[in-house]
Amino acid sequence: MEIEPPKFDRALQKKILEDLKTLYPEFADMQRSFKEIPTDRELTPNLRYLEEFGLVEVNWYPKTNTSPKRPFAAAITARGIDFLADDGGLTAILGVVTVRLHEETIKELLIDRVQSSDEPESVKSRMVSQIKSLPAEMTKTVTIEGLKAGLARTPDAIAWLQKLLDP
Repeated sequence: MEIEPPKFDRALQKKILEDLKTLYPEFADMQRSFKEIPTDRELTPNLRYLEEFGLVEVNWYPKTNTSPKRPFAAAITARGIDFLADDGGLTAILGVVTVRLHEETIKELLIDRVQSSDEPESVKSRMVSQIKSLPAEMTKTVTIEGLKAGLARTPDAIAWLQKLLDP
C-alpha cells in the first residue's frame, strides 16, 4: 500500500487562520468547524505546519495503533492574527530588527582588508596581531567607526542606497 504524501495548500491554510480568527480567543472544535476537509490528507498536515510556525495552537488526539494523530481543537495565536494583518500587526510595530555580526567575523573582515593592502609586511603583521587581540568592546567601536567612515566616503550615498534598495 502506497502512502499518499501530505497536501500543503496555502488557500486552506489561509481559510483555517481566518476561520479561527473569528473565534479568537476560543478554540474551535475541529470536527464541527472543518468537517468538509478530509482530516488525514489535508487538515492534519496543514494544521501541524501552521502550529510549527506558531500561528495556531492545536490540541491533538494521541496517535494509536489503529489511528493517526488527529486534531480535535485549535485556536489562532497572536502571531497568527498578525500574520493575517495587512500591516503586519503588532509584530511590525513592536518588532526590532537585530543584525548580529560575530566578533570573529568582524576581525576576519578587518584582517582580510589589512592583508590585501599595499602596506609593508611588517606593518601588516603588527596590525593583524593587534586586530586578533582586540577586546569585544573595542571590536564594536572599530566596527561602528568603520561603518561611519565607509558611508562618509561613499560617493553619493543616497544613490548607492537607492540602487541597493530598488533593484
